[in-house]
Amino acid sequence: MKTIIDISKFKFRIFQYLAAIGVNMGMISIGMHYGWPSTSLPRLEAKNSTIPITSDEGSWIVSVLPMGSVIGDILSAMTLRYLGYKTLIISTSLPLTLSWLLIALAKSKTLIFTGRIIAGIMDGILFTAIPPFLTEIADPEIRGFLGMSYILAMVFGMLFINVLFLCVSEVTTAFIASVISLLILAILPWIPDSPYHLIMKKDVLAAKASLQKYRGRGEVVEEMYRITKIIIENNEDGKFIDLLNNRFNRKSLFIAIGLTVFQQTSGILAIQSYCATVFDESRQFFDPTISNLIYFVVYLFSTLLSQLLVDISGRRFLIMLSSGIVIPMLLLNGTYLYLREFTTIDTTSFDFIQLVAILLYVSSFSFGLNTIPTLISSEIFPSNMKGVGLCMVNICFSIVSSGVIKLFSLTKDSFGMCVPFYTFAIFSSAGMIFTVFFVPETNRKTLEEIQLDIRGQKE
Repeated sequence: MKTIIDISKFKFRIFQYLAAIGVNMGMISIGMHYGWPSTSLPRLEAKNSTIPITSDEGSWIVSVLPMGSVIGDILSAMTLRYLGYKTLIISTSLPLTLSWLLIALAKSKTLIFTGRIIAGIMDGILFTAIPPFLTEIADPEIRGFLGMSYILAMVFGMLFINVLFLCVSEVTTAFIASVISLLILAILPWIPDSPYHLIMKKDVLAAKASLQKYRGRGEVVEEMYRITKIIIENNEDGKFIDLLNNRFNRKSLFIAIGLTVFQQTSGILAIQSYCATVFDESRQFFDPTISNLIYFVVYLFSTLLSQLLVDISGRRFLIMLSSGIVIPMLLLNGTYLYLREFTTIDTTSFDFIQLVAILLYVSSFSFGLNTIPTLISSEIFPSNMKGVGLCMVNICFSIVSSGVIKLFSLTKDSFGMCVPFYTFAIFSSAGMIFTVFFVPETNRKTLEEIQLDIRGQKE
């Protein structure tokens, strides 16, 4: 019978769990950076602010994080093959601490901008290095659970910083955040690097020792053979041109970018920006601050649910289930907004529909569309192509997400708020079709078996 976590094997997998805890200290810090503007920006833009900023400057403070992420993606693609996942992740610890110290000690908006740019670069590095690292060290039975843990850590960071803002000052919050990323240095130096990376570096003894630690047993000859065989067969240098020249690499890139495009065109980032309006309009039900916390709690627990189910139900099923709820919620909210904006119908008696639809949307998005595309992307590229492959996927993410936010702004201003919701529903429906015909099921398969599936071969 399939179980979420096999307790009898826990002690053998202890290094896998420790590695996940170590790398996710960085993701908690990144999540706190993403959650920081929701409370800090209104205070900075207030008339009595000690560091006064304009609304336009506030939008740039938000935007520099994903802009810096693109730089981090490129740096990772250039260095990952040489430095390895572990070294690259460790290298983000002190810069992340510095980014929070700059925000905590800021007396000018320049320091805030600088801290956010540094955080964005570290965000790009971590998003390129952590997913493949976790998928390469994990047993197939728990690869989904571990491989998605960084998303849960990031969402936890968003919730954590909003809770801290209710309890302590912004400066104290930033100082607390600066300590979290230092925990990377307390854990990761004692954790071995990925055996895949060590084999690519031709350090066979270190690769064997790494596998023995991660598997909790001395006998790893068969797995060493499988890993070595697939790495030799994928003998490219890990350059961008290799990603395009090899038809199997192109296939993996097509699947990963397709999943990313349809993930973002479901409208999550645009709808998150719209949530403040929904919470304000729903103040007769909840105070906007409480609604904001409810939003992040729903986000966190839905992500946790996905993490617990992914190795039981499979990847494709969760994407389909998630899309199957997201689409009607988008249509429901779009219809409500259409009736409110373009008809004479009095909608005040069912204004609660908007809040309910948004919360159901984010919960259903979180347990499938939010988590599975990044997991599958980290599984389907061969080890020597993961750096450049995930770099391209992350750059695509940044471009598409920015375009979606702009599309949301243009369509709601030109045609009404209901139009972008209907548009996102159409894209989400196309994403379901894409999943049915193109996305492979990777659940409980070794990374070597996944590569054989991509090639249409049998073991």
